[in-house]
Amino acid sequence: MKVGLAGYSGSGVTTILSLLSEDLSLSERQAGPEIRSLKLDDKRLDSLVDVCRPKKHTTVQLEIVELGDLRPEEGGGIRSQTASRAAGLDAMVLVLRGFWGPMATQCRSAAEILKELSSLSDEFCLTDQLPVENRMERLAKEGKLSSREALLLEKIKAQLEEGDPIRNMELTAEDRKDISGYQFMTMFPLMVIANVGEEGAGELTYPELERKCSDSGASYMEICGLSEIELLEIPTEEREPFLKDLGLDMQSKERFISSVFRMLDLVTFYTVSDKEIRGWVVPDGTTAVKAAGKIHTDMERGFIRAEALSWDELCSIGGLAEARGSGGLRVEGRDYVIRDGDVIQIRFNI
Repeated sequence: MKVGLAGYSGSGVTTILSLLSEDLSLSERQAGPEIRSLKLDDKRLDSLVDVCRPKKHTTVQLEIVELGDLRPEEGGGIRSQTASRAAGLDAMVLVLRGFWGPMATQCRSAAEILKELSSLSDEFCLTDQLPVENRMERLAKEGKLSSREALLLEKIKAQLEEGDPIRNMELTAEDRKDISGYQFMTMFPLMVIANVGEEGAGELTYPELERKCSDSGASYMEICGLSEIELLEIPTEEREPFLKDLGLDMQSKERFISSVFRMLDLVTFYTVSDKEIRGWVVPDGTTAVKAAGKIHTDMERGFIRAEALSWDELCSIGGLAEARGSGGLRVEGRDYVIRDGDVIQIRFNI
């Protein structure tokens, strides 16, 4: 999984990245935009490791790509260097400045932070509009303005001119396939993070912003970056009382990861062997044959069947060999839908 992290200068993007990646050195860096990988805490995988004792284990990772400078190009739109860093993203995260200044504890007004979100949305819409217009000009020269592609691009152009992201359009699977070659930034599922001042810690500071995000299908969370980042200097096992002082039940890293999973509608399955236990992430509704392709393309191409059981069943039985010996593994076909927590063994032949 890969998500982009962006926001205007001064919004606290670097602070949020430091907090999520638990890397305090980021605040002292001199280089450009960074990329960090978050290893997901997975108690189910830990239990499987305890029972099966593999030589190694690999947990799911979430890659965060800092997009960098959001100052617009001359004429509008996100700078090309910034847009290029968005290639291959699964989702976009926008950080909004919810505090008055670096040394201020107060939060900004709802009107100001809503205006900032609107401004960012307009810039991303304009960024997507430019390649659409360029392509339509070429289609016009070729006399293809009545083609399916041109008609679809005309609908997209009208949507973007209204300042409405492409993610809000009702597109068919065929439509999505037709525009898959574009790197539309407003197609990514969106999460908005309000980086609030200390007075907003543990409270919902911007219900208006939460409603706006909910109405548009975006995820929303608030983080008091400056307060929480101080907790990174405290050992993990000693942080709980300090989190409670901030009015939080869990660290923002855990809240963030949970929100990403819900936003992308993801489930986790596992592969188990003596050599390695590994977690894999796929969209909910993924079939066994497509999950096999996630592991290796040869497995999808030569798929015969899947053998499956839940992670807790495997732990109760005592291991994969024991499950196979006792008949605990279900035999499933290519259209079996992967369930969250499944342990899957793929049988294939090339």
